[in-house]
Amino acid sequence: MKEVFRGRVAELKALDKKFRQNGFAMTVLYGRRRVGKTMLINKFMQEHDCRRISFTAVEREEAELLSMMTESVLFALAPDMVGNISFNSFENLFEYIGTQAEKERLIFFIDEYPYLAKQCPYIQSLLQKVIDTNWKKGNLFFILCGSLVSFMKDEVLSESAPLHGRSSLELKLGPFNYLETSEFLDGYNYEEKAICYGLSNGVAKYVEQFDPNISLEENIIEQFYSIGGYFTEEQIKTIVTSDKKSPALYNSIVSAVATGHTKNSEIASYIGSDDVTYPLKVLLKAEVLEKRMSKKPYYVLNDTMLEFWFKYVSRAASLINAGNGATYYYSNVKEHIHDFMGNVFEKMAKEYLMKHAGKNGLPVLTEIEEYQNSVLDEDNKPKQIEIDLLGKNNKEILLAGECKFKNTPFDKTELENFMGKIRYLPVTDPLICLFSLNGFTDDVKKSAKNCRLISIEDMY
Repeated sequence: MKEVFRGRVAELKALDKKFRQNGFAMTVLYGRRRVGKTMLINKFMQEHDCRRISFTAVEREEAELLSMMTESVLFALAPDMVGNISFNSFENLFEYIGTQAEKERLIFFIDEYPYLAKQCPYIQSLLQKVIDTNWKKGNLFFILCGSLVSFMKDEVLSESAPLHGRSSLELKLGPFNYLETSEFLDGYNYEEKAICYGLSNGVAKYVEQFDPNISLEENIIEQFYSIGGYFTEEQIKTIVTSDKKSPALYNSIVSAVATGHTKNSEIASYIGSDDVTYPLKVLLKAEVLEKRMSKKPYYVLNDTMLEFWFKYVSRAASLINAGNGATYYYSNVKEHIHDFMGNVFEKMAKEYLMKHAGKNGLPVLTEIEEYQNSVLDEDNKPKQIEIDLLGKNNKEILLAGECKFKNTPFDKTELENFMGKIRYLPVTDPLICLFSLNGFTDDVKKSAKNCRLISIEDMY
C-alpha cells in the first residue's frame, strides 16, 4: 500500500520555523516505533531546497558505521568522490560536514541514533565538542531521531547528558488521535473508524495496514489472524521486548496487564515472580505501561493494539499457523469487540474533551482521569465507585463522564446508575457528559436536560 503523508501540521510548522532561522540549530525527535518519525523528517526535508544528508544507524560495528555514514555524506555533498575518499574517524567526518555548512544551509539527519551511540559511546561527547567548536560557526540544521524513548530521554535530553542544552527544538511524536486516524479510513462508518483506531492505537504504520476497500472484518482476519498478517508475534517483539533482556518476562507482564491483572501483586502472581518492580519500571520508562494512582496503584497498557493482541490474538498462534485463524476470530473474538472498545472509547472521549476545552460550554480541563474509590453507602456498607471520566482544572473537579460503546442506546437505567455514583464525588454540580456509540433513548433525552449528550457522530 502506497504511503501517503497525513497530519503533523504543528510539527512541520515548528521544524520550518527553526529551519528559517540563521545559524546552527539542533532538533531532537523521539517517539515509539512506527509512529511516523522518519516520514515526518523526510516530508520536512522535501519541502526545503537545500542539500541534505540522511543517515540511518543500524546495529553494526564502529568501522562499518563510519563507512556507511561516509557514503551518506559524500552522496549528498560530493557524489563524484564516493568510493574515492574515506575518513579515519567520525570527528574528521563531522568537521568536514561543518566546513561545508559554513558555505551553505545543510540538513544532517541521523535516524535511529541510539544504535550509533550504543556502539560508539564516545559519540555523545564528540558531538558536544564538534557542536561547540565547529558546527556553531555554520548553517547546519542537525536532527537526531530515535525510537528508544527511554534512551533519548536519559542519554540525550537529561541534564546529565553531554548534549543537554544544545538542542533548540525537542519534539516527542505520539500516535495519531482518533480524528487523525479517521483520515486514513475513507469509506468506513464512524463505528468502524473507531474500532480501527482501537486496533491500531493511532500508530501511523499500523493504521496503514487497514484497507478501507475491504470490510473491517476482512481486515481484522487478514492482519491479525492470517499467515502473513502484519500483526505477528515478531512485530509485537519490536514494541515490547526490543533492547530488553529477558523478553519472555516483559511479554508475560504485558499479557498480565492486558488480561486484567493490573496491580503489582496481581502481576507478580500471574507470571510467578516474587518481585516485578524493576521490569515494571522499564516498561513505564519505555511508555509501554502507564501507572495510575488510586488507593491501590494499578497499571494500564498505553497501546490498545497491544491490549487487543495479548488478550485476543496471542493464544490463537497455533490456529493461525495452521491457516485456521479465522475460526478463532469468529468463535472467540468477534462478539467481544465492543467489550475491547470500552477503554478505547473512553480514550476517544478524553481526546474529544481536550480538543473542545473551553468551547461550546465545555470547561477548560488540565487533566482527565479514570476515578476509582471505595465509599460507604447509605447503609454504611462498602461500595466500589468507578467513573470513566473525571475532568479537573488543577485540583478542582469540573466534569464527570460515562462512556458506552454498545449496540443499543444509552438508557435510563444506565443514567440512574451513573447519577447514583456522582453523589459520592467530593464536588457539587459537575458538568455531566455522556458519550454513546448508538445514541440515547427518549427517556434519557428527557431526563438528562442538564447533561451533555454526545453521540459518536458528534465526536467526528
